[in-house]
Amino acid sequence: QVTTGRLFLFGGFGLLAVVVAYAINRGGDDTTENTIAFIYGFGIGLMVPVIALVLASSALGELIEDETLVYVWHRPVARWQLAAAAWLGAATIVLPFTVLPLVLAAAIGSGGDLTAIAAAAVGSTLAAVAYSGLFVLLGLLFRKALIWGLIYLIVWELFVSRAGQGAARLSVNTYPSSVKARMTEIELPLAERAMATGIIVPIVVAVLAVAITAWRLDHIDVA
Repeated sequence: QVTTGRLFLFGGFGLLAVVVAYAINRGGDDTTENTIAFIYGFGIGLMVPVIALVLASSALGELIEDETLVYVWHRPVARWQLAAAAWLGAATIVLPFTVLPLVLAAAIGSGGDLTAIAAAAVGSTLAAVAYSGLFVLLGLLFRKALIWGLIYLIVWELFVSRAGQGAARLSVNTYPSSVKARMTEIELPLAERAMATGIIVPIVVAVLAVAITAWRLDHIDVA
């Protein structure tokens, strides 16, 4: 999964996060609040879902594209194990490439504020877990999943879901963002879910996505 091109993409995201955080720290007042707002908008709103999309959608999607899924599908392995392996394979790469740079950015931007650092770690972890599961499923259901995933992120997550509370409830982004808002006591747009809800929903999204992926693998015709 980790090709040279993807390494440059992921490294570029991480470097940009750190550079902007440094600029925020040097900018003067309200560094913690500005850092949290930046991680909300850039980190959880763009960086985490895009990296998760690139990796997770190809976990099974590439097997479908090159018609090699049949070799995995015919192995005497439970379908839920294949689905869980695809999700874990993506998540174990998504997590370090997103959480670590955003935690570093939070530390630099806030001047070492422990609450901001913890909020960045928890929020980005929840987002990575949920998006990885969701995009593994997307890669199984649709060819050209990368394109469909980008459409989903741009149209729904970045625009429609931010139009009001009703649409926000159907957005993955709002739940880890709400955890960040509750932990730091800093207001973020549409991040108004309770702490428990913000933690539980991303985990449920990941579990449901893996379950549906397993069900689909059990019913798909790959011959």
